[in-house]
Amino acid sequence: MDVNKYMLFVRAVETGNLSKAAAQLSYSQTAASHMISSMEEELGIKLLYRGRSGVSLTEEGERIYPLAKELTEKEEAIRIMAGEEKIHHGRIRIGVITSVAVKWMPQIIMEFRKQYPFVELYMNDAINYEIMKDWFSKDVIDCAITAESNGKENEIPLVEDPYYVIMSPDHPLRQYETITPQLLKGETFVVPSEGTSYLVGKILRQAKGKLMEHNGFLSDQAAIAMVSGGCGISILPKLVLDSYGTEGYIRRILDPKVHRVIYFCISSRKILHPTIRCFSAFAREWIGNHAENVIKS
Repeated sequence: MDVNKYMLFVRAVETGNLSKAAAQLSYSQTAASHMISSMEEELGIKLLYRGRSGVSLTEEGERIYPLAKELTEKEEAIRIMAGEEKIHHGRIRIGVITSVAVKWMPQIIMEFRKQYPFVELYMNDAINYEIMKDWFSKDVIDCAITAESNGKENEIPLVEDPYYVIMSPDHPLRQYETITPQLLKGETFVVPSEGTSYLVGKILRQAKGKLMEHNGFLSDQAAIAMVSGGCGISILPKLVLDSYGTEGYIRRILDPKVHRVIYFCISSRKILHPTIRCFSAFAREWIGNHAENVIKS
């Protein structure tokens, strides 16, 4: 028994037109006509009258139709049940930048687990964007919440995250409500490994300031501590700053304003498990309800 034939038969009766039913189920008119004829031949009865105005049930078709409809509804229920089973059982490997890991992920993970307790979640915290790209290429992660579009994955923009200039409470620039690139000339900059972008780099080059020397990796938290201690100033995104509190430094908005975009990225290199698509929708909805400067899709 080919259930697809029964689905076409039921849809043809519901629409009153075989061509419409064929289009809805992505069959050509010729293929649909052949399927109905094949079904009638297998059963040994005529099911439909076909005319210029559409199709109608024969006497035999009227007796078969209720059972055919019940069959297709049960088949659809089985498909839904199988899909739900896949959603509720699976594994998701998530890559996130540090600020997202600190600020959003604890709540996202806990609320997701309440709805999907049998889904296994694995989170990878990246210190910079290049590592995230490498994880995708090596199939270490299935999806990511990151910044800086790489143009290779399926990316959905989520949030505009503005940059701020931060400084110690006694820094001379504290008197300004907004900071222009001209005011930054000659300053010493503390540049962490995460939180920089092309636009911020351009501002630093224009300012012709000095960089605080450090060997290798400097975390956002360490950079904020250096600024609070008077070692220099820094330019960091709001999400990073909100992740580590507001004590010990003051922040000022840039003029003109500069922001980075936070994206939800899904691997474009493989067929995705339904659980991953489910998490994508869940995380994007959570961020849309809780974050500031949300990008409306």
